[in-house]
Amino acid sequence: MSSNVIKISVIIVNYNVKDFLEQALLSLKRALSAYPSEIIVVDNASVDGSVPMLKKRFPDIQVIENDKNVGFSAANNQAIKIAKGEYIVLLNPDTVVQEDTFKRLFDFFKQNPRASAATCKILNPDGTFSVDCRHSIPTPLVAFWKVTGLAGLFPKSKLFGKYNLTYLDENETYQVEAISGSFMMIKRKVVEKIGLLDERFFMYCEDIDYCHRINQAGGEIYYVPTSQIIHYKGESTKKDNLDYIITFNRSLYKFYEKHYQQKYIYPFKWLILLGIIFRGLIIFSRNFFRKYYPFILDFAILNISIFFSFFIRMEMKTGFSLDSFFQKQIIINAIASAAFFIAVLFFDNLNRNQHSISRIIKVNFAVYTFIAALTFFLKQFAFSRLVVVFSSVFSTVFMSGWRMILRYLVRKSAHALGYDFFLKRTLIVGSDKQTKNLLEKLKKRIDSGLDISGVVTLNQEEVGQKLAGFPVVTSIKHLPQYLRLNKINLVVFSTHNLSYETILSTMARINRPEIEFKIVPEHLEFMIGKSEIDRLDNVPLIDIQYASGRPFNRFVKRTFDILTACLLLIPISPVGVLLYIKNRGKIHIKYISVKENKKIYLKYTDASALLQFVLDLWQIIKGKLSFVGADAALKKSYLLEYGYKPGLTGIVQINPRKGHNSDDIEELELYYLKNQNLLMDLEILFSALFKLKLKK
Repeated sequence: MSSNVIKISVIIVNYNVKDFLEQALLSLKRALSAYPSEIIVVDNASVDGSVPMLKKRFPDIQVIENDKNVGFSAANNQAIKIAKGEYIVLLNPDTVVQEDTFKRLFDFFKQNPRASAATCKILNPDGTFSVDCRHSIPTPLVAFWKVTGLAGLFPKSKLFGKYNLTYLDENETYQVEAISGSFMMIKRKVVEKIGLLDERFFMYCEDIDYCHRINQAGGEIYYVPTSQIIHYKGESTKKDNLDYIITFNRSLYKFYEKHYQQKYIYPFKWLILLGIIFRGLIIFSRNFFRKYYPFILDFAILNISIFFSFFIRMEMKTGFSLDSFFQKQIIINAIASAAFFIAVLFFDNLNRNQHSISRIIKVNFAVYTFIAALTFFLKQFAFSRLVVVFSSVFSTVFMSGWRMILRYLVRKSAHALGYDFFLKRTLIVGSDKQTKNLLEKLKKRIDSGLDISGVVTLNQEEVGQKLAGFPVVTSIKHLPQYLRLNKINLVVFSTHNLSYETILSTMARINRPEIEFKIVPEHLEFMIGKSEIDRLDNVPLIDIQYASGRPFNRFVKRTFDILTACLLLIPISPVGVLLYIKNRGKIHIKYISVKENKKIYLKYTDASALLQFVLDLWQIIKGKLSFVGADAALKKSYLLEYGYKPGLTGIVQINPRKGHNSDDIEELELYYLKNQNLLMDLEILFSALFKLKLKK
C-alpha cells in the first residue's frame, strides 16, 4: 500500500503485559474501524507469551520481535521507520482507547492546522485524572520541584505544580509544552522533520525530549480532553517503585545534561542531583519498611523490653547511678541486638517466615539463651540475670502478640489483608496430567494459604493456555525473568515430568532468597537437603532450599572472607604497598560476566606472585572475590549466576580438570550450592593448600 492510503499508524511497544496488550488491541480495532490504518507492535523480548498471543489472536497486526529489551525509544524507532500513516500514534500497551478517540482528534487537527501533536484526556484505572498526560518542559528548577516531591504536595501552585500543569483545568483544551508518550498523536510530516526518538533515553523522558524538539522547530502541541483513554500503569512502573524512581530520575538528569547543562550555572547540576538523592532516599526508606517491617518492629520490641527490664532491675538496687545505667544499658542492648540479627538470619526470618509465631519464639529462645550464658561466664554481666528473665518474657509475648493480632484482623477483614501478609502468591511448575490433578486438589483447599497466580510450562508453545482453570503464564526457561517482574512468594515443582537436576538448576538461575521453593514428589522417600513437609489434605509439599541460599550462610561466608583477608593483609601490607608502587604499570584489568548484562572487573598482574596475592586479598575485602567461589575460567557457572563471587579456589578448582565435561562441572557446582557451609569452605581451602604444597 502507498503511504497516502493509510490514515493512521498506531505503534505499541510491549514488555510482559500480554493481557493488557490484548485488551488494548481489542479497543483499537473498534476505534480504528472507520479509518485506513495499521498497527505495529514491537515486543521487547517478553517472557509471558505475548508474541504467541499476537500471532494467534491478531494475525493482521505487524509484529517486530526483539531478542532483548532495547528500551522504549529504540523500539518505537524500529516501528516509526516502517510506519506509513499520515498520523503516527505512540500508544502504551496497558491502555484502553475510547471508540471516538481518533475521530475527536482528527476533528481537532482539521480545525487547528498548525497543531503538530496532541493527546487526549488520560484516566487512571479508578477513573481519576492522570496528571502525567501533559507537562511543562522541565527546566532545572521545575525538575527540582518534581524530584523532591514538592510538586505532589502543592499541586495547585503555579510554581510547584508546573511540571504536570496540575493547576490547569483538566476539562479545557490547552496548548502545552509536552504530552505523555503513553498516547501521543503526531503528524507524519512533523516526524519526518524532527527525526526519531533519542535512544539515549532508555525509558522515561524520551517523550519530553521529543516534544521539546517539536517546540524548538516551531511546532504546537495540544492537550485535547474531548475524548479519553484509560492508562493502567503496570506494576513495574508504579510511582512508589524504587526502580521507577531511579530510572526516571536518571532519564531526567540526562535531559538536563542534553538541553540545559551549558545554559545554567554550575550549582544547578548539584541542585538536580540533590533532589534525585532526596527523593530516592524517601522511596527507599518506605520500601525498606514495607519489606522488613516485622524485623524492624521485633527489633524495637527487643530493645524496649531489655531497656525497661534493666531499668526496673537497676532501680531496685541501692546506689542507683544514671551514668552507670546507660553505660551498661548500651552494652547489653548492643549484644542482644547483634545476637538477635544473627538468630533471625539463622532461622530464616528476614525474607521468609516473617509472620511465623513458632519461628520468632525460636529466635527469642536462642537470643536469651546466649545472653543468659554470658551472665554465668562473664562477671560484668552477672547483674543482668533478672533482666534476661523479664525481658525474654516481655519480648516473646509482644512479638507473638502483634502477629496474633494481625492474623485476627486478616480473618475479620475476609482476607483483604491476607493477600498482602499471609497468602503466598504461588506458581506451579509442570504441565502434565499429574500437575492438573495437583491444581485440582489445591483449588479445593480454601485454607491452603496459597494464592495460585498461574502455571509454568516446560513448553513455550503452551504459554497463554489454561490448565485446570489456571493460566499458563510463562515457560520454565523464562521463569527467572518472570519472577523479577512479578511479585511471587512460592514456586512449587511437580516432579513427575521434571528431573531434580532441572529443579536445582532452575533454582540456581532464579537466585532470589526471598522466594520459597517446594516440590510435590512422586515418592516421599526422596528428600533434598533440609526439608520441611506441609500437608494439604493428601498433597505433600516438601520445602527445598539451597544451603547457600540461606542469608545466615551468606552472612557467615562474607564475614569469614573479610576477617581472614584482613588478618592476612595486615602483616604483608607494607611490602604490598611497595610492590604496588613499583609495578603499578603492570597491573591489568579483566572483566568477568557474572550474570545477564552484569560484569565485574578484577585486577591481575604477572609481575609478582606476592603482589597478586595482595591484590586478591583487597578484592576479597571489597566483595569482588572470595576465598572459595566460582571458577572464573568457566564459560557458564551456576555459582556466578547464583550470586557467588569468583574464588581463589573452589569445589571445581580442587577437582582434577582432566576429563571433566560441562555435566561434571554442573554436578559439582550444584552439590556446593546444596551443601555449602563454613566447614565445607574450610575443607576446600585446606585441600587447595595441600595440593599447592604437593606441587612444590
